[in-house]
Order: sequence, then C-alpha cells, then structure tokens
Amino acid sequence: MIMQQRRSATHALGTSTERQSDVMTGKMVVRRLTPKECERLQGFPGDWTKIGYKGRSEEDCPDGPRYKAIGNSMAVPVMKWIGERIELADNEEVRNGD
Repeated sequence: MIMQQRRSATHALGTSTERQSDVMTGKMVVRRLTPKECERLQGFPGDWTKIGYKGRSEEDCPDGPRYKAIGNSMAVPVMKWIGERIELADNEEVRNGD
C-alpha cells in the first residue's frame, strides 16, 4: 500500500499533517520529485547539490536551496549536445573557408 503525505489547509500554517492512503481513498496524487531525482533528470549525479548551507553540514542541507539550484541549472546532456553541434558547425566553416 502506497502512503502519500497530503497537506491540509492548516498545514500551511504548520499545525497539522494528515496521511492518507491513495488505495483507500481512491484519489490519484502526483508526488513531488525528490532533489536527487531532479538532479538525475538534469544529468547530475545524485546528491550533487547536497552541500553545506549557511553553516550547516551536508547532511543538514535543506531541500529548498537544492531545488532552487537545480531549477537554475541547465540539463547537462542538452548543453553537451548543443556544444558538440556548435563545434561541428565551426569545423565545417573552417573547412569551407567561410
């Protein structure tokens, strides 16, 4: 049975959290990706953004700054592909004398 943590209206104020079973309620819930999953989707190794933050150790690094760093990055495989295509175009220009 998959358990999803859902935020109630009062959770935004920090007063309660309810756990509901999607199997029992029949509701479909899309869960948030973890920072590690986001890193891997962007082409980084897992825990790439797990660094010391504001005097905290790596283990105490909050998720918020990690999500922000990932969101401000560019996907490594895409940037590699673009760079390779630029290099091919430059080499073609050199061969053609353009």
